[in-house]
Amino acid sequence: MFSKLKKKAQGNNASAAAVLIALIGLFIILYILLIPPEEREKILGEDELEEAKEKGKEIDILLSESPGRLFPAEKREFEKSFPAVSIYVGEEGMELKKLNSLYTSRSLFRNNQNNITFEITDMDSIKDALLNFYIEEGQGRLMIRLNGNEIFDKEQETGNINPINLNEHLIQGDNLVEFEVSSPGAAFWRTNEYSLEDILVTADILRKETQESALAFVASEEEINNMEKVKLRFTPDCTQGEAGTLTVQVNNYELYSAVADCNVPIRPLEFIPERLVAGENILKFFTNKGRYLIDNIMLNSELKEAVAPVYYFEIERDDFEEIEENGTEAVLYIEFVDDVSEKVADITINNRLIRLDQTEVEFNQTISKWVDLGNNAFKIEPEEVLDIVELKVSLET
Repeated sequence: MFSKLKKKAQGNNASAAAVLIALIGLFIILYILLIPPEEREKILGEDELEEAKEKGKEIDILLSESPGRLFPAEKREFEKSFPAVSIYVGEEGMELKKLNSLYTSRSLFRNNQNNITFEITDMDSIKDALLNFYIEEGQGRLMIRLNGNEIFDKEQETGNINPINLNEHLIQGDNLVEFEVSSPGAAFWRTNEYSLEDILVTADILRKETQESALAFVASEEEINNMEKVKLRFTPDCTQGEAGTLTVQVNNYELYSAVADCNVPIRPLEFIPERLVAGENILKFFTNKGRYLIDNIMLNSELKEAVAPVYYFEIERDDFEEIEENGTEAVLYIEFVDDVSEKVADITINNRLIRLDQTEVEFNQTISKWVDLGNNAFKIEPEEVLDIVELKVSLET
């Protein structure tokens, strides 16, 4: 009896262990499926080396570099063009305060003055602020103060008044307009009063979002380091006498600030390459008055003398014998940044020439017949700017 129970317990333990192993396997599969692709590739070995191994090849990396941007030796000047931009100071009429009616009076014993308030959120953007109203009835002198400063004091007949200018120097963020009537004086039995309607405070607000325009461009660290000088060219299209100061900046560094000669190309603005940064750069145009159309915008960079970098790798005797006798291949692999642009270059390996002319993102070339025992050298001389992500020389068995 005891023996049967023991065998039954062992059977149960075996079943539980099998279930546990299956669950662990399931969790591992789910984990691999849910992690980011790049991490999954590391775990599963789905990179190019592993693919080669799956095909029965062994890979030995002799050289691995990230050259970045290469420049042609003959060409030292490069141009970057930009679309035209329009900048102008726009104005928009705005109601700052509106009131249907207002009453103020004064007798010998009582002064019933009245006030209105309005707010300015951006003091630099306000222009031509005006106070306007209609006088329904009135007697005495109407006195008006803006932030404690008198702006109106006279007797006024019924009807519309000429708009009262609110001096920009008197305007604040929070503003108080006080309405008061003069005392009746010796006519102590009389009450001076004014009944106003349609009280309105208006102003022209400058639309600052149209005053400036920014253009972005990208420069690599290699490109900046290889620059000798940079020049900015453009033509301002405007109306002389109406246009204000034109300011030009690159990465917040001021290159130009003056009233431009309209429709005449600006003298090239030269600046040092150190004003640029690796990555995104911002070219900004700004005006404080009028309208400009900035056209023919060109950024010219003059490079130092370009020297094609030389890359070295070594092939040991055993590997060289494998290449000559057992079919081991020496392979040059280049990865570019895109599969759109033309890629034209001369690749020289130990004074043997390979012509590169393609648009594809990858370049593979067997170079076994051009390699030598010991030190080997090669260089890449592009006809145009060439961006290389990765460069490798490997032995594949």
